[in-house]
Amino acid sequence: MANFTPGDDPEKQTTMRFLAAFLFAVCMLAAPARAETYRLNYEAQVLGVVVLGTARYEIAASPTRYGVRANLRTSGLARLFDQTEITAASAGTIASGGVNWTRYDISHAYGSKFRRIQINRGAEGVSAQINPRYGNMGAPPASAQQQRGSYDPLTGVFALGRQIGVARACRGSVLVFDGRQHYRLAVSARGQTTFNSGGYNGPALHCNFRYEPISGFSDNFNRSSVPAAQAWFALPAQAGFAAPLRIEVPTPLGTAQLNIRGYERVA
Repeated sequence: MANFTPGDDPEKQTTMRFLAAFLFAVCMLAAPARAETYRLNYEAQVLGVVVLGTARYEIAASPTRYGVRANLRTSGLARLFDQTEITAASAGTIASGGVNWTRYDISHAYGSKFRRIQINRGAEGVSAQINPRYGNMGAPPASAQQQRGSYDPLTGVFALGRQIGVARACRGSVLVFDGRQHYRLAVSARGQTTFNSGGYNGPALHCNFRYEPISGFSDNFNRSSVPAAQAWFALPAQAGFAAPLRIEVPTPLGTAQLNIRGYERVA
């Protein structure tokens, strides 16, 4: 799903592509109050035993700026069908409690193919360089206004996590533009629980997680095929960023999970 699907049909619904989109979205875990670095590892599985892929992240933030580097690759049995490796980076500024992204760069190798997307955001709007270009930009394509009013995929979930952490509840939504597709990420409440895995042990929020396509999708895209997901977020001791810990997505093969396997924070 979303911004990391190979070829000219990036919205085709498959388990690995849905998780790839979320894997890179969740990596933006910077907090605005002080200098911090996060080192995170995630693993995607289906049926609880079949490993689909892994992701590694390093995120750094100061009171005025943030940046993140991320890498994802398929592994295990998934490499027999989808040999994917993705590297991505995002950067921007933090001011008056707001997050302003300025640069997003993703390179996606899938089998024998490769695509790079570079997006820059400035006072005059959003500009994207896509090589090779998509065969089409969707029906309808994302408008200039939609692009300006959106986050890049990495910063989008950072902003969503801030909304959840400040509210201390599964409440919030953000708009995202990935170079072609424009969509909304949103959460709603399920309940509060505890979480003990991957280096995090403490209270967590259990949320409904929705991916809502808006524009930049093929005219034959079946919006009803987008699965409803569940997500778990760390509940901070004080109002702040709520880090994503797990996502579960129903698929025809069974439930797919994205789980945190390593969590290190250096303040």
